[in-house]
Amino acid sequence: MRSNSVFFKLFVCFWLMAAVIIGALNFSVWLRTGGEPNPEKNRGAFGEALNLYAESAIQVYDREGSQAFEQYMARSKKEAGSEINLFDSNGKPLTSQPVSDEAAAVAADIQTTQQHEARVTPFGRLAWGRPVVAPSGKTYIFVLRLRQPYVPRNLPPLGTALSIIISGVIAYFLALYLTSPIKKFQNTVKAFAEGNLDVRVAPELGQRRDELGDLGRDFDHMAEKITALISAQKRLLADISHEVRSPLARLTVALELVRRSTSEKAVAALDRAELESERVNTLVGQLLTLTRLESGAERVPPEMVVLEELVQQVIDDANFEATPMNKSVKAIELELCRIRGASELLRRAVENVIRNAIRYTNPGTDVEVWLRSRLDTAVLTVRDHGPGVPEWELETIFKPFYRVSEARERSSGGVGLGLSIADRTVKLHEGTIRAENVSGGLQVIIALPLAPAQTWPQQVPEKQPVILRPK
Repeated sequence: MRSNSVFFKLFVCFWLMAAVIIGALNFSVWLRTGGEPNPEKNRGAFGEALNLYAESAIQVYDREGSQAFEQYMARSKKEAGSEINLFDSNGKPLTSQPVSDEAAAVAADIQTTQQHEARVTPFGRLAWGRPVVAPSGKTYIFVLRLRQPYVPRNLPPLGTALSIIISGVIAYFLALYLTSPIKKFQNTVKAFAEGNLDVRVAPELGQRRDELGDLGRDFDHMAEKITALISAQKRLLADISHEVRSPLARLTVALELVRRSTSEKAVAALDRAELESERVNTLVGQLLTLTRLESGAERVPPEMVVLEELVQQVIDDANFEATPMNKSVKAIELELCRIRGASELLRRAVENVIRNAIRYTNPGTDVEVWLRSRLDTAVLTVRDHGPGVPEWELETIFKPFYRVSEARERSSGGVGLGLSIADRTVKLHEGTIRAENVSGGLQVIIALPLAPAQTWPQQVPEKQPVILRPK
């Protein structure tokens, strides 16, 4: 339980409020009664009545005898519900009626101390007694048990502590009742933010008709609108991509037919048109891939991927393309890594990251690649020696169609979809991808969960050798 949580604050506030109220009430009563718990000593109406009750009962016994006193006892019990007992100065009962344990205990205490005595029984009834001198000069012990439970004017310390503990339990459940819907709402919002667009608050909050229920229904309405907009956007991208590919295919065929029947002067213009057509076709392919990844159409197959071989193949292909630009791609360190996933999607993701590094690394420099195994995670690092990315744009470079402001020229190539596809692919494989600036360049780090060691092929040694390649 966090000390800054709403639950903790509500719990402490309710509990402190209850404890302060209980303490204030006890203190105010203590001030009014002078700190004396025995009601007969307060010299109020109740105490005077008890004293008169005792003296009149003693006079009946002393003047009229035990039989008259027992009749007096019966009337008192019938009319007021109070039980009267009479003892001699040695604490011996003077009537034939049975004596309760509480009355006997009070009489014993008075016989010892010769002072007033009052106690509250476990059932809340007041047992009160005092020594009384009869007109004949004899000393008797009078004990009275009230019918109604007695509520003391101020609680004893144990009762006060118990009251505070009970109030704390009540405050706990009250705070839990008020904050549990907020926790459920938080979990739903977090799941929605992570991409689960089907999650709703209504099943979690039930049929609440308060402000929290209204807030949950408003969130569900907003979530439905956002889901509809995102679905419409994805359908639009997919429809446009499919519709554009057909004319592009026909355009490529038409260009080839024109190339055969035209003069050599027009070949350069036709080559340019074909190049632009290929760029549009590539863009459409990337849009289709991105749409499939975002819509959930792609699924990770349960196939074993030899990641170091896949990375090495991508490096070889990328290095072949980078050589004419006076650049190169080198594997600095490749460790054995086995993951479960879609090899073609992973190949495309790694290729997009490496190609992006080639695009921005300076001529005469290398794009360096590391693949390391860290506990249950495969970590792929791709580093270039280019201008880097402003710190505030490190997270946004993985958004579709986003390009760093300094790289918007046509000469930089790309439309800002390569890293977006890599990001969606890595997340599809339950991994993470991030970028960070280093001295003289940018590096992209991909972390993917390794497959359990017992599922690796038998030919893989237990101790993973490291493949080191010179820079």
